Amino acid sequence: MAFCSLVNRYIHLVHGVALRQAPDPQLADDVTQVVFILLARKAATLSTRVILSGWLYQTARFVAKRAARSELRRRRYEQEAFQMREISSPEETWGRLAPLLDEAMDKLGSTDRNAILMRFFEEKPLREVGRNLGLSEDAARKRIDRSMEKLRAFFVRRGFACRHKS
Repeated sequence: MAFCSLVNRYIHLVHGVALRQAPDPQLADDVTQVVFILLARKAATLSTRVILSGWLYQTARFVAKRAARSELRRRRYEQEAFQMREISSPEETWGRLAPLLDEAMDKLGSTDRNAILMRFFEEKPLREVGRNLGLSEDAARKRIDRSMEKLRAFFVRRGFACRHKS
C-alpha cells in the first residue's frame, strides 16, 4: 500500500521527465513503468539520505535516454533493411557504392589498405598476403577481417546495410 502511495505521488514527475526525454507517449509510459520497477527493486538498498524525487528524476532521465537511443537504433536498422529491399540488383548497389570506395579505402591505414588490395584486387592467397606484409597467414586473415569491418562500418554510416560480415 505504501508503494502505491509513492507511485501516485511521483508518477507525474517521472512521466513528465520521460515525455521530455522520449517524446513518444507509449515509450514514456514504458519508461515510467521501468523507473517504478527499479524503485521497487532498489528500495531496500537506497540510503535514507537519498532524496526520492531527485533519485526518480535522475533515474527517469537515464532510462528515457537509454530507451530513446534504443528506439533510434531500431528505426535506423529498419531504415537500412528498407533501403536494402529498395536495391534490386548488384549493379544498382555497385552504382551507389563505387563512388565511395576510394574514400573508404583512404580511411584505412596503409598496411590495412595494402592487405585489402592484395587479397581482393590482386586475388592473392592469405599466405602470400601475410608474407608480403611480414605476417603469418593467421595474422593476415585477422588484419583483413578488421579492415573489412572498418570498411563495412564506413558504408553503414553512409546508409548502406550489410547482409553479413566478411
